[in-house]
Amino acid sequence: MNFKHVFKPGLLIICIGLLMMSCSDDDNDLNSGETYETNVYITDSPLDNAEVEGVFITVAEVMVNGEAIDNFSKTTFEISSLHSGSTELLGSLNLESGATSDISLVLDNESDASGDSPGNYVLTADGEAHAITSSSSEIVVNDDVEIAENNDNEIVLDFNLRKMLTANEGEYAFVSDSQLSNSIRAVQSAETGVISGSVTDFGEAENETVVVYAYEAGTYEESEAEANNGLRFANAVNSSIVAENSSDFSLHFMEESDYELHFVSYTDSDQDGQLEFEGEIEATATGETDLSLLNISLESNTEVEINVVFSGLLSI
Repeated sequence: MNFKHVFKPGLLIICIGLLMMSCSDDDNDLNSGETYETNVYITDSPLDNAEVEGVFITVAEVMVNGEAIDNFSKTTFEISSLHSGSTELLGSLNLESGATSDISLVLDNESDASGDSPGNYVLTADGEAHAITSSSSEIVVNDDVEIAENNDNEIVLDFNLRKMLTANEGEYAFVSDSQLSNSIRAVQSAETGVISGSVTDFGEAENETVVVYAYEAGTYEESEAEANNGLRFANAVNSSIVAENSSDFSLHFMEESDYELHFVSYTDSDQDGQLEFEGEIEATATGETDLSLLNISLESNTEVEINVVFSGLLSI
């Protein structure tokens, strides 16, 4: 066969054209790089420590996918005040769609935004500021967040100070790097919901402070109530204090899933300013007959409201 007669000039031109179009499409895929505005916020789960008036942290930089958020300057936040759905905007940056690869916060352990020392501290009820010691200045968040193809993306970094801090005779410290990484949740706000409610009857239970802990349904074990390195209920996804004046509680920025709630009583039995664990409370949901505190289904952009009654302590 004479191959020079196989490819005719017209056919050759068509093949070259198709090849060029294919290369052009590949180039567009590689260089499309379309990005979407993403706001980054911080919030906190309340700290169940009676002697603490406030916790202040100084953030020097916030990085997402290796990019620093725009126009951010070192800022000191009273992180303990940002609970019950309250947030503070850190700033914004443009990100490509898809899951984030890494999120990290750089803290200034030496000085706050005003240049005063220390950078991170606990303010106790006696008005004294206690420096928070740390072995590192960077917190790498374990969670990934899905960035959608729109400009309404909101990443919420949910601190859990209860898990982040250790206290020993007036000295405060951040936990280890790996524990810190597990002490901050990163969520896409549009993919979360709220579980809220009110305790309508405390029964015979006399509670100084009540905390509600949320777990993924089926994951709670009785051993959670035992102190592990000074921390109880270490695997709770979120927590909320039942307000003394209203008996209300709210768990915000909860990702779509099934949850179970556990109510726990604390009291300052020895009047030393620190709350001691008293026991888990026997609690029941009222109203909807099919609603169970051990299986609450939450969907994105919804709020599940629950009325709860207490019967007493399950254990002391």
